[in-house]
Amino acid sequence: MAKSWQREGGEEWGPWILHDGKGCPLPKGTVVEVVFEDRFGFAMRLVSRVEGGSYSSWDWRYHPELKKIIRYREKKPKGLSMLEEQLTPIDILVPQ
Repeated sequence: MAKSWQREGGEEWGPWILHDGKGCPLPKGTVVEVVFEDRFGFAMRLVSRVEGGSYSSWDWRYHPELKKIIRYREKKPKGLSMLEEQLTPIDILVPQ
Protein backbone atom coordinates (compact mmCIF):
# COMPACT_ATOMS: atom_id res chain seq x y z
CA MET A 1 0.00 0.00 0.00
CA ALA A 2 1.20 3.49 -0.84
CA LYS A 3 2.87 5.49 1.91
CA SER A 4 2.26 9.04 0.73
CA TRP A 5 -1.27 9.99 -0.29
CA GLN A 6 -2.51 13.09 -2.08
CA ARG A 7 -6.08 14.29 -2.25
CA GLU A 8 -7.64 14.85 -5.69
CA GLY A 9 -11.33 15.32 -6.38
CA GLY A 10 -12.34 14.18 -2.90
CA GLU A 11 -10.35 10.92 -3.16
CA GLU A 12 -6.90 10.04 -1.86
CA TRP A 13 -4.38 8.57 -4.30
CA GLY A 14 -0.89 7.17 -3.89
CA PRO A 15 2.07 8.33 -5.98
CA TRP A 16 2.41 7.35 -9.65
CA ILE A 17 4.54 4.22 -10.06
CA LEU A 18 6.21 3.21 -13.32
CA HIS A 19 5.26 -0.37 -14.20
CA ASP A 20 7.85 -2.90 -15.36
CA GLY A 21 5.44 -5.17 -17.25
CA LYS A 22 6.21 -8.23 -15.09
CA GLY A 23 2.66 -8.93 -13.92
CA CYS A 24 0.39 -7.21 -11.43
CA PRO A 25 2.10 -6.12 -8.20
CA LEU A 26 -1.19 -5.39 -6.39
CA PRO A 27 -3.69 -7.66 -4.64
CA LYS A 28 -6.99 -8.52 -6.32
CA GLY A 29 -9.71 -5.96 -5.58
CA THR A 30 -7.37 -2.94 -5.32
CA VAL A 31 -8.76 0.18 -7.00
CA VAL A 32 -6.16 1.80 -9.27
CA GLU A 33 -5.82 4.50 -11.86
CA VAL A 34 -3.72 3.21 -14.73
CA VAL A 35 -2.17 4.67 -17.86
CA PHE A 36 -2.33 2.26 -20.80
CA GLU A 37 -0.38 2.43 -24.04
CA ASP A 38 -1.57 0.70 -27.20
CA ARG A 39 0.56 -0.68 -30.03
CA PHE A 40 0.36 2.67 -31.87
CA GLY A 41 1.79 4.60 -28.91
CA PHE A 42 -1.50 6.22 -27.86
CA ALA A 43 -2.05 6.51 -24.11
CA MET A 44 -5.27 6.40 -22.10
CA ARG A 45 -6.08 6.82 -18.38
CA LEU A 46 -8.64 4.65 -16.62
CA VAL A 47 -9.79 3.95 -13.07
CA SER A 48 -10.38 0.25 -12.53
CA ARG A 49 -10.19 -2.58 -10.03
CA VAL A 50 -7.47 -5.23 -10.15
CA GLU A 51 -9.02 -8.52 -11.23
CA GLY A 52 -6.00 -10.81 -11.21
CA GLY A 53 -5.14 -13.52 -13.71
CA SER A 54 -2.05 -14.01 -15.83
CA TYR A 55 -3.49 -12.88 -19.20
CA SER A 56 -3.76 -9.15 -18.58
CA SER A 57 -2.42 -5.72 -19.51
CA TRP A 58 -0.14 -5.92 -16.47
CA ASP A 59 1.94 -8.59 -18.24
CA TRP A 60 3.65 -7.14 -21.33
CA ARG A 61 4.23 -10.56 -22.89
CA TYR A 62 0.70 -10.18 -24.33
CA HIS A 63 1.40 -6.80 -25.99
CA PRO A 64 0.32 -5.76 -28.68
CA GLU A 65 -2.84 -7.94 -28.35
CA LEU A 66 -3.64 -6.06 -25.14
CA LYS A 67 -2.82 -2.51 -24.13
CA LYS A 68 0.11 -2.42 -21.74
CA ILE A 69 -0.05 -0.64 -18.40
CA ILE A 70 2.90 1.74 -18.18
CA ARG A 71 2.15 3.43 -14.85
CA TYR A 72 -0.39 3.20 -12.06
CA ARG A 73 -1.41 4.63 -8.72
CA GLU A 74 -3.43 3.11 -5.93
CA LYS A 75 -6.61 4.58 -4.46
CA LYS A 76 -6.76 4.73 -0.68
CA PRO A 77 -9.65 2.56 0.53
CA LYS A 78 -12.48 4.66 1.96
CA GLY A 79 -12.67 2.37 5.00
CA LEU A 80 -9.03 3.09 5.81
CA SER A 81 -9.68 6.84 5.58
CA MET A 82 -12.66 6.48 7.91
CA LEU A 83 -10.60 4.53 10.45
CA GLU A 84 -7.79 7.08 10.36
CA GLU A 85 -10.30 9.86 11.04
CA GLN A 86 -11.52 7.98 14.12
CA LEU A 87 -8.05 7.54 15.59
CA THR A 88 -7.05 10.00 18.25
CA PRO A 89 -3.57 10.47 19.63
CA ILE A 90 -3.03 8.69 22.92
CA ASP A 91 -0.79 10.19 25.56
CA ILE A 92 1.12 7.40 27.24
CA LEU A 93 2.17 8.10 30.78
CA VAL A 94 5.41 6.41 31.67
CA PRO A 95 5.94 5.86 35.42
CA GLN A 96 9.11 7.47 36.69
